Amino acid sequence: MKKSLLLILCGLLAGAAAAWAVMNFVVPGWKRSAVDNTYWPVVSRLDQGGEALAYFHAEEVVRAARELLAGLARNVAALPEERRPQALQGLDMLDMMFAEYGLDELSGVGFSSIAVRPGLHRVRAVFHHRPGRGQGLVWNMMGPAPRPLDELDMLPQGTALAFASDYNLFQLIEWMSRIVPKVVAKGSGASTGPTPEQAMAMMKAGMQAAGIDADRLFKSYGGRLGFLLALDAEKRVSLPAKGKPVSIPEPSLALLVRVNDNYLFDTLKAKLAAMGQPKVSEEKGLKKIAFPALPAPFPLAPVIAQKGEWLVACSRPALAEAILNQGSPRLARSADFKAMADKLPRSGNGFGYVSSLLPRLLGQVLRENVAGSSTSAGLAKIISFLEKCKGFCQVWENSDQGLVYTINHGFEISSLPGLIEAIVELAAERSKACTAAPAPPPA
Repeated sequence: MKKSLLLILCGLLAGAAAAWAVMNFVVPGWKRSAVDNTYWPVVSRLDQGGEALAYFHAEEVVRAARELLAGLARNVAALPEERRPQALQGLDMLDMMFAEYGLDELSGVGFSSIAVRPGLHRVRAVFHHRPGRGQGLVWNMMGPAPRPLDELDMLPQGTALAFASDYNLFQLIEWMSRIVPKVVAKGSGASTGPTPEQAMAMMKAGMQAAGIDADRLFKSYGGRLGFLLALDAEKRVSLPAKGKPVSIPEPSLALLVRVNDNYLFDTLKAKLAAMGQPKVSEEKGLKKIAFPALPAPFPLAPVIAQKGEWLVACSRPALAEAILNQGSPRLARSADFKAMADKLPRSGNGFGYVSSLLPRLLGQVLRENVAGSSTSAGLAKIISFLEKCKGFCQVWENSDQGLVYTINHGFEISSLPGLIEAIVELAAERSKACTAAPAPPPA
């Protein structure tokens, strides 16, 4: 019996090894271009067997762009001497941004679309760079590897729009300290500008003059930012508009910052306390800086709060408590969100979410204020499209070979021709209206 189990186990291991070898060595070799491209690394991240799949070798496009810039530079050299410096300066800056941003490291782009279930589609977009490259800004603004998306558990029930992402401010500041001196030098016509070290020192000196320790602030920042809009369907507010006032669910806004310590909160508290307006409090680990209510069409009583590793700036205290109090109802546990996020990656470097309520709300605003009693055919079709929109949810991942975006949406490709037709009709109607408008009287 033991011998039979051992043989079965050995057979399973051998089969798994053979399957791995076939997928990694045999399959990629079946059809391979005579040009060294990135087809297999890109396509392996896409959904195959769906309704759409595309790949193109971006390195060829990058080479063509480089050749185009070189050709333009040769043409500029033939311009009259008085026009030549400005044109060359523009081309130099374009070439510099192309390289520093990381676009010249792009090696492959892929796209796929597959139906997760009737009415729900998953789109994947891959932006690939070869291993060992990825030095440009676009590849380094987000975290180096996917992680659990625990920010999703912070979104309160009623969230209509949300965005959260790893955001490498250090990388952005370091990039700007290299780019800005070059831009200043080229703009002034000087051969050299401030060094990156000098640019960084000037920035820190400016912050120090404002009473902010730049090194402490950088150390305090936890590398993640977020934003959310919550709508309370049980309460309505009336917003002034061009036509009649628009009644919408009561909105609340929040900005989220992940922090490593209390430095940012304490700095804000010290700066704002000098104004004599905010009320500072702390209870059960929740620190708050509350401001008096402000006159606005919707409830607005700003508050800055911190609990643990998250600092939030909200338009209302109730939203701050809902975000930081884990006992309150959560969007991620709702049936609508689970349906929209079905089969999305559970880890990544950021996510975005738009509920179906927002496009319907936009459709309502257009219907009540732009359309009026004489709704045009094109606008009526666009409003109908918005009112049927189901929103979307997306996750993005960064790795040592580039970026992958995965988006779930309920948009049916069959409705695209109608949407394009509506936009064309609307443009034609606007053009006709402009042509028919009487000319202004002579001055």
